[in-house]
Amino acid sequence: MLTTKRKIMKSFIIAIICFISSSTFAQSNYEKSMGQAMSLWQSGEIQKASAVLERIAQAEKDNWIPTYYQAMILTTAAFREKNKETQAKYIESAEDILNNSTQDNNSEWLVLRAMNKTALMVTDPMTKAKELSPIIIGLYKKALAIKPSNPRAMLGLAEFQMNAKKYFNQDSSKECEDVKKALSLFNEEKVTVPFSPSWGKERAEQILKECK
Repeated sequence: MLTTKRKIMKSFIIAIICFISSSTFAQSNYEKSMGQAMSLWQSGEIQKASAVLERIAQAEKDNWIPTYYQAMILTTAAFREKNKETQAKYIESAEDILNNSTQDNNSEWLVLRAMNKTALMVTDPMTKAKELSPIIIGLYKKALAIKPSNPRAMLGLAEFQMNAKKYFNQDSSKECEDVKKALSLFNEEKVTVPFSPSWGKERAEQILKECK
């Protein structure tokens, strides 16, 4: 299960970075710095990318996006990290960032919180799943309640529940339908703010292929 999660997160990260790299927003100093952070992330320079984003966040105090990506980079790194101490450090650092924010009515932020809890859960699913699964599902549902059109919230909830059902050899046709709905939302999504979260469409397409 853990190996599969690492493969999923690797393709997921590549999809995010490729989307950002192909964006055609005008390059302000902010955007150049964000681009630098994304390049460092793509190169596997987790700590350096996080440090750049922290500096951007300090300069852009009213902008939640740099902090979002700082927590995102640390969370996704945790899924791939094999060293248990480093993995725990990534999860805890991201959790600190998430807990020190006032963004808990932000649908995207709640999706990221759910991802961070999932990273924690997969470090020891046998002992942590019972406690964390309801929390993760609750975060995704709250994200959808705040913004029903958020495709990442719908996709995240569907995939999480799908993986749980696969573990117990249960039918996941309902979740496949929810992934279809998420893909429709991705197709309708319009990005107007540079670096605003817009990732996930490629993952939805991949899951739908597996559903068939």
